[in-house]
Amino acid sequence: MIKNSLLLLVAMTLISGCATLYEKPDPFVGQWEIEFSRSPGGNKNGTLKINKEEGVYSGTLTNPTGEYTLKNLSIDPNGALRAGLNYQGYSVEVSASMDGSLITGKNEVQGRTFEFTGGKVE
Repeated sequence: MIKNSLLLLVAMTLISGCATLYEKPDPFVGQWEIEFSRSPGGNKNGTLKINKEEGVYSGTLTNPTGEYTLKNLSIDPNGALRAGLNYQGYSVEVSASMDGSLITGKNEVQGRTFEFTGGKVE
């Protein structure tokens, strides 16, 4: 009886270990290079970095003026991203759609909208 239980335990451990080998990486995690259109002073480039630890997303948005932490970052399974950030004292609402290696979105601040597009680089 003990021998069978031990064999079952070893088999279950091997099966669960193999299952984790085939987990697909989260398609939204990584670095995304983006370009803002209609920005004051012309189009600007930026970087969106997304991480995920213990099922919780976090990230930053970096542009020529600095690096900004994304607050309340959520991404649904279809790739709809929502977050907020504080930009030089202003509250900014970020929304985007992530599809494969492409991203399109907008930042809204004080009634103005700044659209962006880009792609995943890592």
